[in-house]
Amino acid sequence: MEFPKMTAVCVCGGCGRTIEKDYVFCPWCGRSRVTDEDCEEAVESAFERIEEEQLEKHFARLEKMEETLDNLEKELGVLALSMEMHK
Repeated sequence: MEFPKMTAVCVCGGCGRTIEKDYVFCPWCGRSRVTDEDCEEAVESAFERIEEEQLEKHFARLEKMEETLDNLEKELGVLALSMEMHK
């Protein structure tokens, strides 16, 4: 039998209720759970993660384009050879 994964929790400083640590705001009272420094770090981290994902997608597209160009070059070589042989 597998038990459900437990989530990390903390206590809201505004209303005292238990909330998940991933929450930025308390769902009960709306108080922010993070400081300005935490927000800046979270935003910076999010932008870094987005930038990394974009770079990975760009590199994947470039690799696919390179593979397509290689295949086209091979096909062009075969076509050129075929034309030379039929002259």
